[in-house]
Amino acid sequence: MQYDLPDFLAEVSQAPSLRRLDHIDMNCGLIYTSLPLFSHLLPYSRYAHSLGVASLAWRFSGEKRIALAGLFHDIATPVFSHVVDFMHGDHENQEYTESRTETLIRSDEFILHCLKEQGITADEVTDYHRYPIADNDSPKLSCDRLEYTLQNMVRYGLEPEAFQSEVIDDLSVSWNEEGEEELVFEHFETAERFALASLSCGRIYSGKEDRYAMEKLARLLNKAVSPGILSEDMLYTREMDVIRVLDHSELSKEWRKYRRLSEVNVSCEEEGEDVFAVNAKKRFIDPFVKGAGRISLLSAKVKEEITAFLGEDYSVKLKGEFHG
Repeated sequence: MQYDLPDFLAEVSQAPSLRRLDHIDMNCGLIYTSLPLFSHLLPYSRYAHSLGVASLAWRFSGEKRIALAGLFHDIATPVFSHVVDFMHGDHENQEYTESRTETLIRSDEFILHCLKEQGITADEVTDYHRYPIADNDSPKLSCDRLEYTLQNMVRYGLEPEAFQSEVIDDLSVSWNEEGEEELVFEHFETAERFALASLSCGRIYSGKEDRYAMEKLARLLNKAVSPGILSEDMLYTREMDVIRVLDHSELSKEWRKYRRLSEVNVSCEEEGEDVFAVNAKKRFIDPFVKGAGRISLLSAKVKEEITAFLGEDYSVKLKGEFHG
């Protein structure tokens, strides 16, 4: 899906600290493996996602500060995205890396110049959590969750591209059951279909392949940071730069082994280098239907699928298979 950006967003999107995100893939390092679902995906960068969130926030709010906050929300994303959260033990919330957001915005002179031209202060755009249309508590629907769900449901082959426009056209801003503004659906059928697709995406985001690969890469990065092969600051550069360092270091064999990860299975073996259990955040969306309520209260099928997803056991041990 392509998004049209108004001039003020197009200008500030050229900031160096934002353009770096064009070299950070949304799939948390999995496109570098040989796992069938991920190894053939076309790149989907944090930059493209950020542009999409900003465009949607502008469409649904019409407020520059909300659109800009959406544009900047991932500015602090490190290489391999949430893998760095895993490095720091933040498997379930995956919010560790957000701490640098304000610092990066305030240190980018290009961004500050653009904000000044628009009569907007940095304080208004450094925390997109303050704007429910841009971001809200899971499993509600916001522009952030909407954007990556729309992209991934097509990229993973779950829905046709035409459904993206159908979803956007069915949404508007209204009040939810808590008296908070939220993106809400006009029609039950669209909301149900979208919710089920988001659950399918969620099963991929925290499926055995995804969480195993992320933990495997997190352990490799920890090995690189501890002796100084990589610095913590280098994790906030570009993936190609970090890969180049790994590929020419004493950890090159381990990196190349990671690249050969092609299968993950539940295992009864003792924990070891290639066998371990790992938890992860369970992501899904329970959208609101205008005048009716949450889709999980309206659709028995959605309620059943959410219950099954939340009940999945992530304490099982997993073993990676490295072919080639």
